[in-house]
Amino acid sequence: MRSGVAGQRGWVSVRDESDGWRMVTVYEDGWCEAPIAVPTAADTRRRLRVLIGWMVVVVGLFAGAAIAVVLAPAWLSWVLLAASVGAVAVAVGQGVRRRAQQQPPVFASAAEHAAAVEDAARVPLASVRTVAVQRHGHEDVVTVGVRKGRDLVYRSPDRTLGRLFETWSPAPPRS
Repeated sequence: MRSGVAGQRGWVSVRDESDGWRMVTVYEDGWCEAPIAVPTAADTRRRLRVLIGWMVVVVGLFAGAAIAVVLAPAWLSWVLLAASVGAVAVAVGQGVRRRAQQQPPVFASAAEHAAAVEDAARVPLASVRTVAVQRHGHEDVVTVGVRKGRDLVYRSPDRTLGRLFETWSPAPPRS
């Protein structure tokens, strides 16, 4: 289960009733949901082109080092080999940085999260009547009955959604 600090139980990206993607971060005192950007097909193609570009650079430098062993002075093959290792290190560093930027912020409670993040909506534990966790096809579906307003429905292919809410099903714990 994904988790950050004490009080935070984890987070998962979900689709809401209007098919918009949201990040739901669950805490002991409720949860917060905030809109998130979902990668489009164009984003995926761009990332694939970048990956292929890095692979061509690394393989090209490594192949150049192998050829240089036979055709050029020994020092050139070592320089090309070091450059290929350096290219791998840069590519891994960029991937780690991109992944770190995608992590949600870490807060101790849903109230703190809602106060600090723009467009975050808080669902306090006291407003929850029932929680139903179900599996429909390839998706976990969580239906939350709230005391005032319409029921909230979250869907996600990530099984973390069901795990985050299963301790609250059929009713949330009382503080």
